[in-house]
Order: sequence, then structure tokens, then C-alpha cells
Amino acid sequence: MLELRHLDYFRAVAEFGSISRAAAALHLTQPTLSRQIARLEKSLGHQLLRRTATGTELTAVGEGLRDHLLSIFELVDRVPEVLQAAAGARRLVHLGVPSGIPAGWIENYLNAVREAAPEIHFAIVEATSEEQRRLLLNGLLDLSLVHTQPPELRKELLFRQRLGCVFREGTGPRDREQLDVTDLGGLRVMAHSAKGEEVGLRAAATATGTEVDWLFRAFSEHSELIATSSGVDTVLIGATSARKWFPAWRWIPLHAERPEHWMRTWAAWASNDLKHGDVLLGCLRETARSYQDDPTYESTA
Repeated sequence: MLELRHLDYFRAVAEFGSISRAAAALHLTQPTLSRQIARLEKSLGHQLLRRTATGTELTAVGEGLRDHLLSIFELVDRVPEVLQAAAGARRLVHLGVPSGIPAGWIENYLNAVREAAPEIHFAIVEATSEEQRRLLLNGLLDLSLVHTQPPELRKELLFRQRLGCVFREGTGPRDREQLDVTDLGGLRVMAHSAKGEEVGLRAAATATGTEVDWLFRAFSEHSELIATSSGVDTVLIGATSARKWFPAWRWIPLHAERPEHWMRTWAAWASNDLKHGDVLLGCLRETARSYQDDPTYESTA
């Protein structure tokens, strides 16, 4: 019989990389934990761990189980929230949100849904577009806002935002209101990833013979520290994130004419029958069309 506690024991061993360290964290003896892991392996019919000179490592099956447990325990952790919503006759929707959404946009959307359907309540999960994709596919999110188009999911383009570059005070092009990719020649430029708009920018730079020293990093709260320690000249970023993470740097937008100079945001969902879809998607379109607080923003809904 597969028991949740056995999965939790395995998760601890996978995290600590050692049965002895996991046993100490779980307040179990090492022999007791070893027996529990052996029972789990027997129940599943697969070897999950192998002993090494430095501790314990996962087999290929063990790695697969560890990744799957991320979804299992996230669902378990949500049980009290789900029960509380059900007891209050509320309809709980898990909404994924990435960084870089225009200021006030989410609040406008939540207000629109609240007015249209007061029984709907949101549990908001902040995560990258790629993390949200995994959560959607595993049933841990109902609806997401993502900056990269997910081919295997249902999606709808909502809006786009101008990309630009931030420069430290006293650096970068002077007296310029807009930039072209050719202006990045010879600069060390930090960007979020090698996907989406960044691919288009790299292709545009190559086509014009512009040599850019690209540096791809995941960054949010410590963006300025990462940029400074990496010795970059500028950071490719949207206006909303620039104001939040680089308040003392000067942001210059890229020319509006090129499609790769824009960051797009899609609504994405996994199910063909999205719960409360008429209300949720209708309010998303309404919010996308009505938002006017950012001059670097354009609705595509």
C-alpha cells in the first residue's frame, strides 16, 4: 500500500542526498528510514536510490518520482485552502502571474471578476512563464498569464509591452528617446532568456552585422546586483520591471516598428473546459482593452 508519508521520506532523502542527514531532519533513526524507503521501493517495484561513497544518489526512476512529487505535495499543501473555499461556497481559481505585468493591471482584472462573479476567489501564484507551464500541465494552475507562447496549451494573446534597455546614470546613448538593435553593438547586454523576443533581437542583430555580447540570466528581485556583478552595460527589460528593479537607471525604449521590440502576454490554460471560462476570459479581454495607465502598453485582445 502506497502511503504519503513514505513519499515524504523519499522526498527528504532526495533533498538531503543522504539517508543519515534526512533521518536527522525527520527525527528518525537511520535504520528506520532505510526500512521505510525499502518498503516504498517494494511497493512501487523500482529501485529509487543507490548508495555511493559520498551518500545517496537517485536512480533514473528516482529522479522521475522526485519531479512528480513536486506536483503531488503542492496539491496536498493546498487542501486547507480548497476546503476553506468550499465551506464558504466560494469558487477558487488558481491564477499564475509572471513578473513584468503592468502596474495595476492585475488589480483591475480582479476587480472586474469580483464585480461580474463575486463567488469567484483567486489564489495567485507568482512564477516564471516556464514554471507556470509546468504547473498548468500538472493541474496546479487553472489560468496563467505568460510571456512566452505555450504551443501545447490553450492560449489567447492579450497585450504587448515595449521592450527597452536600462543604463546606469552617466552611461549609454545620450539624448536618445528610442533605440534600435544596432545601438547595442559592442555592448554587453543582459536579457531574461534565449526565448521569445530575445531570439528575434539576436536574429535582427545578426542580420545587420551588429555584434552584441549577450548574457542570459534569470533575474527579478536581485536584478541590479546581478547586472552589476556581471559587468553588463545594459539590461533588456520592459518599462514596468525597469521601474521596479532598476529605479535609479535610465530606461530607453526600443523602436516600436519592429515586432521583436515588444514583450507579449498571453492567457493560457490547459483544459478545454476552463472552469468559469466565460467570466475569467471575458474579464481578461475587458481588462486588456480598457487598461490605459502605461504608454508602453498596447492591447491585442
